Amino acid sequence: MTGIFAQLSAGEPDALKATPEKQQQQVPSPNVHLVDVPVLDGGAAPASRCRFRAVCSKLVNMPRAELRNRTRLLQLLLTIGALALIRPQYSDGFQWITLYVLVHSFVISFVLFWDRRLCGTIIRKQLPLVNWRVLELRYTSIVTMLLYIMSFGVFSASKGYRGDAICNWVSSVLTLLTALAYGAETWLQLRDKYDGHTVDGH
Repeated sequence: MTGIFAQLSAGEPDALKATPEKQQQQVPSPNVHLVDVPVLDGGAAPASRCRFRAVCSKLVNMPRAELRNRTRLLQLLLTIGALALIRPQYSDGFQWITLYVLVHSFVISFVLFWDRRLCGTIIRKQLPLVNWRVLELRYTSIVTMLLYIMSFGVFSASKGYRGDAICNWVSSVLTLLTALAYGAETWLQLRDKYDGHTVDGH
């Protein structure tokens, strides 16, 4: 008898030997629909993030002297744009004062920038006893405060009509950006003065 049962168990098909759990795994349900979903390419977003991080790391690791030179150049370009677009109205004093400050800050900043590019051969070597680090820090901080206040004064001032109004609005924005650029250089000079590291020998 045992031999007969052994032969019968050996002759059972594999479907009968399978447990109910295995049968559920092998037989798909008629209500289940398999949909081929394409895999979205997520390479564009990580690539843009990597470029942004590379630019940020480059700015952070840039030598402070080079960063100050680029900030001063940005100040000059923004000042040129603000001067080219400002249209002072006859009855508004804020616009005339802003024009006056922009012109003088452009001239002084250009001279200091060019003197730095030429290693101090224009002014600094002619006046070696002047503490240029302290003087530049005071100059940039004063210009930052003046332009910041003037930009909001120009925002609230009369803009004129049509083309003059558009030019004055754009000039107001550029004046505010110029103030922020001077503020950035002021921060760099404060770090140069109080963190123990020197940008250059001046």
